[in-house]
Amino acid sequence: MPEKLKFFDLKAKKYYETDQYEVVVRETKRGKIKIAFAVSPYTGKKFARILGPAK
Repeated sequence: MPEKLKFFDLKAKKYYETDQYEVVVRETKRGKIKIAFAVSPYTGKKFARILGPAK
C-alpha cells in the first residue's frame, strides 16, 4: 500500500491527503525528477507534487 501524500488544490485553495496517486519520472535540465500526480476530491482536477531526484 503506498503511503499517503499531501497535495494542494490551487483552485479550491485547500490541502488534501491521498494514497491514490501516480508517480512519473521526468527529464529536466538538471537530471531526472520524480513527480506525483493526484486528482483533487474538491475540484476533480489533477495536481502535482515534486518528490525529488530519481535514482
